[in-house]
Amino acid sequence: MPARKKRKPRSARARGLRTLQHQTLPPGTRTGIDTEVWFRALVTSRASGARRDHRWSTKDQVHDEAITWFLESHLRKPFDQYPARRTAEEDLTFWVDSKLMERARHMARRDGVKVARLIDAALTSYVKLHVPEQLLNFRQRVQQDAAKLYGSASRPASGKRSQK
Repeated sequence: MPARKKRKPRSARARGLRTLQHQTLPPGTRTGIDTEVWFRALVTSRASGARRDHRWSTKDQVHDEAITWFLESHLRKPFDQYPARRTAEEDLTFWVDSKLMERARHMARRDGVKVARLIDAALTSYVKLHVPEQLLNFRQRVQQDAAKLYGSASRPASGKRSQK
């Protein structure tokens, strides 16, 4: 009898433990989330051993942390500054823990708002409180410097950078 092939564990998404959320977010919130993920990736790349958990530096993780923080912060007292419905902003799609989404739906019903407005408020509030302006500015400078370096670097006709 042939040996069974060891199956790779299915991801949380494949097991239905994550929900796809589609909505709009303001540019500052999108930039803040991207900056937090960028910073965490830098920290993770320098970590060693057990502290090197790449799951900590994913957008999924940052979204989940932001929503968890918001739900816990407003568990007893409803949030009273929900943003207006956004129509002119860019649409995004991202994954959120399904149990968190259920908690968010419950809070949205309690507060009389749509889930998308609650998620917008959660992510925007998280960025304002947890992503320092200095980090946002630093990342922007690094991106500008990298663009200058990349633009001024002599590249072969093939368009690929040289392997020095």
